Amino acid sequence: MKAVYGLLIMCLFSALTAFSQRCGFDILHQKRMLSDPAYKAGIDEQQAWIRNYTRDHRNELLNAPQAALFTIPVVVHVIHTGGAVGTTYNPSDVQIQNAISYLNQVYDGTWPGTQGVGEIQINFVLATRDPACNPTSGINRINGSGLANYTAQGVNANNTTGVDEIDVKNLVRWDPYRYYNIWVVNRIDGSDGTSGSFIGGFAYFPGAPQSLDGTIMLATQMQPNRKTLPHEIGHAFSLYHPFQGASGATCPANTDCNTDGDEVCDTDPITQPVGFVCRAGNNPCTGTPYSINTESNYMNYTNCSNLFTADQKARMLAAASSVFRRGLHTSWGRSSTYPVLPFSGPSAASCTPNSSLTGTTNTIAGMMNVTVAGRNYNSATTQGDNGYVPASSCLNLIQLVPSNTYNLEMTPLAINYEQVRAWIDYDNNGLFDNATEQVFFQNDIGPPAAYTLSVNGNFTVPAWVPVNTMLRMRVVEEVSTRYGAGFAISNACYNPTYGQAEDFPVWISAAVVLPVTYRYFTVTASGKDVQIAWETGTESGSSHFSLERSADGARFTSIGQVPANGSGNGKVYRFTDPAPGAGTWFYRLRQVDIDGGYAYSSIVRVDINSVDHHGYKLMSNRVHHEIRIQFMGDPGEGPGSVRLVDLSGRILLQRSLNTRRDQLVSIDLSQLSISTGVYLLEIVNGSGRHTEKIVRE
Repeated sequence: MKAVYGLLIMCLFSALTAFSQRCGFDILHQKRMLSDPAYKAGIDEQQAWIRNYTRDHRNELLNAPQAALFTIPVVVHVIHTGGAVGTTYNPSDVQIQNAISYLNQVYDGTWPGTQGVGEIQINFVLATRDPACNPTSGINRINGSGLANYTAQGVNANNTTGVDEIDVKNLVRWDPYRYYNIWVVNRIDGSDGTSGSFIGGFAYFPGAPQSLDGTIMLATQMQPNRKTLPHEIGHAFSLYHPFQGASGATCPANTDCNTDGDEVCDTDPITQPVGFVCRAGNNPCTGTPYSINTESNYMNYTNCSNLFTADQKARMLAAASSVFRRGLHTSWGRSSTYPVLPFSGPSAASCTPNSSLTGTTNTIAGMMNVTVAGRNYNSATTQGDNGYVPASSCLNLIQLVPSNTYNLEMTPLAINYEQVRAWIDYDNNGLFDNATEQVFFQNDIGPPAAYTLSVNGNFTVPAWVPVNTMLRMRVVEEVSTRYGAGFAISNACYNPTYGQAEDFPVWISAAVVLPVTYRYFTVTASGKDVQIAWETGTESGSSHFSLERSADGARFTSIGQVPANGSGNGKVYRFTDPAPGAGTWFYRLRQVDIDGGYAYSSIVRVDINSVDHHGYKLMSNRVHHEIRIQFMGDPGEGPGSVRLVDLSGRILLQRSLNTRRDQLVSIDLSQLSISTGVYLLEIVNGSGRHTEKIVRE
């Protein structure tokens, strides 16, 4: 049975093994998958994206230097029943803080007894800014006793005698693209987790509707050494149970570990444990002994949990990079300072674009992510946002300085070819002039698949723009004009048919102390390697540099991190990108400050020629339908072979060949069922075994 997409997990854990715990996923998930097309579409698309991203970037995700790559602001909503703070259903601030600390120890691999991959490189902090950007503890307390049946029954999971989860979440919900929401409740299906059989919590995969996204868990489980929270956060970052696809004593199918079962290749297929006991002996699903990778896994139903696996880590980091989660890392919700309080949005614009009913009732287009001035801003499709998104949220603030140049990156839905146009109303007159205020335009974007394609460009803020002023940025997105001239975004008042408009508040600061100034940034080919060097002039509040590489100058992937000096005088930094492969590569730095904001350097191009000291020359590592290898003779002459594999190690093609001098070998890819992405070409000749990276375009 194939893995089921979309995941509403009801998970149930206590440090006390005498309690009987169960999971209500099957009923609830199937109900939503069958009754809610938008839910199903969002989950299916996102899970496909995560599978592809993990496949293409696994090595990069697992080999980054050990430091938190993502810091997630969390808000805990305690839905109590009127009891005093510190009582069973209204846990104290200290108890909640300790639970978050425990969560971080699990995810950074420092919890005593941790095995497996160790540090996941995802960190969690209680929010420091509320939705009005004022200081907050990140803990809300709401009396839920006014909801009928809540006091006695709590939230429904398998039952119908309590309160629907939406009613509880509607009491208080902070923007799920800016915070990760956790609702702490008194009971689930009438049980509070202090005795008997109970459900400890449930969470959703990224891709679920905003109204559902987040975790609900019992108040009794919100404390250290109760694995409910680490387990649910695993689901929030796209982890299945290791027994996904099993039914009773029937083992899950595992023909392809990348798409079957839990979609994780370093966990064996297993059945669901009985009695929450770590099993020993032979696993009937494999005929080999049970592995700690499943039995001691935080995502399993056992009482000896102490690990995540490497492939689970790669999957979680992929989810953190997705359009549904990436905005959390740079959210103002975790900022220690805010540039302008009280916040007041920009003055009114001369027009407000309105999407048609066709667009707001169908998932056809939409602007999923905008990244500018070091911050990611996520949103939904046209249907999910109901069209126009106003510039009313302080959490969407973009801070700019006159005369500075910024990189603007945007991710449309891209299931169809789309176009994007953006302006900033520099003169603050409510109009958007195409000649002087347009900062980006691109038509015919995509479509490789949903959420996968980003486009970017640079713009410079004019020197004359008034400082200490709130302006308006407008982004309009629509399907491409290839579908008809009537879809052309002619101006900022265009009313999209399928797409949407989004406005952002832009604060023009008189001056911002830049965390880093650069003296130089150089990228040089050195044999098969690339040597990267840069020198900073000054540093203030800088955390680290992320090195990013791209094959096309548009879609970048992190290849490593270098800790920053942090403060004071500048420093010379060096980084080696070992053997990225022959061809043209693009590099940039992402400088991340201690507050989570970041800024990009300029983009530098380098050309790497295929070397022939191994007795061959790869004609190009960027291919469409054919790979061509020129064999040069000594030292590699003689019998040999060639093998093409994907990043998971799956062999796609293998054949023997003669590597004699002047032999030109052509490998036809048109007969192989492979998508665009990165693959490895293994060449064996007289000089040994060699590996080249191939980019299928």
